[in-house]
Amino acid sequence: MPKRQNAKDSDEPASLPLSFFACPNGDCGDFNRFDSGNLSVAERMGKDKAIRRLYCKTCGTRFSERQGSLMQYTKLPAADVARIIKCLGHGCSVEATADICEEADSSIPVSSRLRICR
Repeated sequence: MPKRQNAKDSDEPASLPLSFFACPNGDCGDFNRFDSGNLSVAERMGKDKAIRRLYCKTCGTRFSERQGSLMQYTKLPAADVARIIKCLGHGCSVEATADICEEADSSIPVSSRLRICR
């Protein structure tokens, strides 16, 4: 398994190598093929340009590296999302998790509630 790159800042996780990603376009010839060499970084976005927007050379699709993950719709830092998932995984209610993590109930990602609580 490829190693992660070094983080610039200790609060942000290191970027995953492109081999960890695959094209999400179902019509693409490289759909769901990891480490096929078809992806490149098209641009960076978000605060501090920390989120990469990837480009599939096969079909031309552009997508965020967060697409399909719990981080897709959140603006919370990765460390806060990890803490929220740990709390929910240990059986804490959404209200207790929000209190422990000092976040509003609405900040707890709905997708994490559904995946952890089932």
